[in-house]
Amino acid sequence: MKLVLGRHIYGLGAIAFGLITLIWHSFNNWHQIRVIGNVPYAEVLAYIFAVIELIGGIAIQNLKTARFGALTLGTVYLVFSLLWVPLIIKAPLVYDRWGNFFEQISLVSGALIAYAMPGINYLERDKKIAKLGYISFGICVVSFMLEQLFYLSGTASFVPKWIPPDQMFWAITTTVAFAVAALAILSDTQLY
Repeated sequence: MKLVLGRHIYGLGAIAFGLITLIWHSFNNWHQIRVIGNVPYAEVLAYIFAVIELIGGIAIQNLKTARFGALTLGTVYLVFSLLWVPLIIKAPLVYDRWGNFFEQISLVSGALIAYAMPGINYLERDKKIAKLGYISFGICVVSFMLEQLFYLSGTASFVPKWIPPDQMFWAITTTVAFAVAALAILSDTQLY
């Protein structure tokens, strides 16, 4: 039986994030909750989403429940991505909001791919779902590149100053790497 490592890593990421959310107890900067603003019981919402991520991440580890796990995670991440749409509509020229939207869509893309590939029988429908996942992820990588390009000095500030040659070099290098990765993903017809 073929081991699908990506599905397992994707699920482990959801498990890790769910555990960190449950253990950390600080939701002021939690990206997904922050987008909905000041709502009552935001911590309760965060705990609910953390438990859902744990359930989805654990379910995706088992071949029999992998589709359920992928569907669960994909649904949660789709909700988080759609929460950015009103903010995008309010200020469509602020790319940060687009970047946050595509960050969540990249997680939905992973769920689509994980949903399509858990079994040995790979149906035509599964190929279309996987293709949608690959293409949408490639578009997200374009967004990552654009966000770094638009906020290049901010990206450079994330690089520790002690890493040679300098911060801007690494900001530009990773931006170019995102561009090359997007080209590779979107042009590789073997993936679909």
